[in-house]
Amino acid sequence: MRELIDTHFHIWREGEVRRHGILAAPYLRRDVSWADFAAAWEGLPLVAAVNVQVNDFTDGTVEARWVAGASDPRRLGAIVAWAKLEDPGVEAELARLREIPAVRGVRRTCQYEADVTFCAQPDYVRGVRLLGRLGLVCDLCVRLGQVAAVPALARACPETTVVLEHLGKPDLSHPPDATWLAAVEELGRLPNVVAKLSVVVHRPDDPPLEAERVAPFLAHLRACLGPSRLMFGSNWPVSTAVIGYRPWVEMVRELMGDEEEIWAGTARRVYGLG
Repeated sequence: MRELIDTHFHIWREGEVRRHGILAAPYLRRDVSWADFAAAWEGLPLVAAVNVQVNDFTDGTVEARWVAGASDPRRLGAIVAWAKLEDPGVEAELARLREIPAVRGVRRTCQYEADVTFCAQPDYVRGVRLLGRLGLVCDLCVRLGQVAAVPALARACPETTVVLEHLGKPDLSHPPDATWLAAVEELGRLPNVVAKLSVVVHRPDDPPLEAERVAPFLAHLRACLGPSRLMFGSNWPVSTAVIGYRPWVEMVRELMGDEEEIWAGTARRVYGLG
């Protein structure tokens, strides 16, 4: 690996985080700065990183502007900001986000929605189509029960790049189940889908990640999507519940090799990095 681009990290100010899901866990209740992030990957050939939003149902421009100002401009490659994609007025919201040069994508987190088909509903689909027209990427965070709906979203939005985060959040404590396997196979047939090899965390007491458990999931993603549609992500600092930064890099390298596309090339293309 000559260069490393991390496509998924977070920073935040403790007093401004909207606590829900894993973000409510005690180990994440602190300020998290760019300096903290840099300390995590110190010594690795990281040349760029993509910040992903943490605050939902708020003005995404506030967090995006803060991230842009609080990060090292030499290595902040892109920002994936929040927007309520299903909102009829989202176009105006996206126009404001596009005024921030680092914003290259949007994430409207779906994993907490009760409807397992939420990401394939007409209003959400309309918003994702708009992202494609505006040249923005759709980062997608779904839980395992929702991953079967992702192919329908991708098929309905062929002009939008859909980025599946965290392997589609499977249960890594068991072998891949049939639903996840079938969904990934279907996504492999849709050229506008890319997946992040980013750390899966369901709960703060998840067991530590082990290579033998992760291996079949990464192997299936590679077989279905290929290196040119896979990219490394850390999910730091959420990932620290189950694995350190360098150990995750080493595990992915052990299982996937030194493919330039996975470590940097795919990220450059997807997020428009120089």
